Amino acid sequence: MWLCLACSVMAQAPAGSADTGAAAQAPPANVTPPGPAQPSTGEAVTQEAAPQQSETQQAGPEQAGDPPPPPDPVLYAYSGPEQGEVEGILIDGARGHIATFQHALNVALLGCDAGIGIDPDGMFGPRTRQAIRRLAECEGIAARLPENSAARDGAITQALWSLLVPMQPPPGPRARARALLLSFEGTDITEPARWNFCQNNRETYDPRAEDPTCLTNDRWSYLTWGPNGATAGHGREILAILARVERFDADLIDRAFATEADAVRRMFDLSLPLGDDSELRRYLCGVYADPERREYWAQGFADLGRSPEVRSIYRRLYDSASFDGGKIRTFLEAWRHAGLEPTEVDFAFFSDRAAHTAVRNVEIRRILRRIMARGGAEMTPAQIRRAFARQALVSNRSQRGPRMGRDVTYYIDALDDSLTRAERLNWERVGARRASAVGLSDARPAPDLRVGPPDRWRASGTRPLTEAEASSCPAPILNPRAPRRGS
Repeated sequence: MWLCLACSVMAQAPAGSADTGAAAQAPPANVTPPGPAQPSTGEAVTQEAAPQQSETQQAGPEQAGDPPPPPDPVLYAYSGPEQGEVEGILIDGARGHIATFQHALNVALLGCDAGIGIDPDGMFGPRTRQAIRRLAECEGIAARLPENSAARDGAITQALWSLLVPMQPPPGPRARARALLLSFEGTDITEPARWNFCQNNRETYDPRAEDPTCLTNDRWSYLTWGPNGATAGHGREILAILARVERFDADLIDRAFATEADAVRRMFDLSLPLGDDSELRRYLCGVYADPERREYWAQGFADLGRSPEVRSIYRRLYDSASFDGGKIRTFLEAWRHAGLEPTEVDFAFFSDRAAHTAVRNVEIRRILRRIMARGGAEMTPAQIRRAFARQALVSNRSQRGPRMGRDVTYYIDALDDSLTRAERLNWERVGARRASAVGLSDARPAPDLRVGPPDRWRASGTRPLTEAEASSCPAPILNPRAPRRGS
């Protein structure tokens, strides 16, 4: 009975509450290294939002003496302990692969009369692991899993995915790497956008407050939305995404933003010459200064993100040469130019760096030349990533600790015993995650990358900011300063 019930599960999973559990961060017990993953599929769309390409994975030639591949590769695993503070949670979004699996898991648990269930929230923690363990004990499932399958210890494996979600191929390495990215960014596309003005005063500027200051820790990012951290600041990714949505189906913007739809479109016609966002900054500041409009805009982006067409447009923009696709290609080409063959974990490392930092071809190649000259040819992929991370520091000093913690995620599986105190501390602060928890391995080559054409959108400049729009922005928001000590 369980199999028939699971076959009825649809690919879209409902949102739910957070999956909670425990702390520390050791590798999952009894989880064997994953084998080759199967292709994943994108969401089908037409016209502007064409179907996202499948992810392919080619296994390298088997070396003499290598252990045979495991019979049931891991796709996702919670790597935290059974008890204690929650760490190592994977977040894949309310419409992601983990949520899809969780929905199917609940149906299968019902079918085997397990008496338990979980919230299909797209967050993989100890509760999801416990539920998978319970399902793996059910007679109908246990007989179909390989004897030493990591699913018996609570991992989502390729065999278990195929049993519960037979109509959808298992997610490939790119899709699984995105779960790490979203776990770090914490901005699901179906959640409200985040305003980046005035992070003090509970993100609310109040000119009547005792200390009406406005502290903004990123003066060039005014609004942030979605898993890649799209901004309406210097990157202008939000504007480019909205412009693509407008061309594809203008009703999507009308339905999401309703009475504010024309105000959202207003950004398309501001005067925004290259390197000058002053009009956009003032305009968005005026929206932010009105609490009702501020909330309406934030929620409008959440509503927009629920559309599968919009999610595909979002991904395709970031796959373009103008954004993360071009950055990842720069990393891949630099690694190969240095005589290195990028691996799955390398690819995930490049993707995370592309979403969070500037990527400059000359700098990457210079750093790699230095690493190779100091014995890089004898180093493992994990050692090279670590050496690169130590030299490719972000310019914002306040972000160096978090950046270090994220970088450690991509080499801790191989270098756990040699981490410095600073590396381990920063890694724990950003969530204590591992590349192995999403089934990535240095034993397999990087997945194929298809980079889309450059994005050519530019604001028209036909309707520059008016005096009334400019005056709606309070001066303290444009000139942020730190709050008084003790505020």
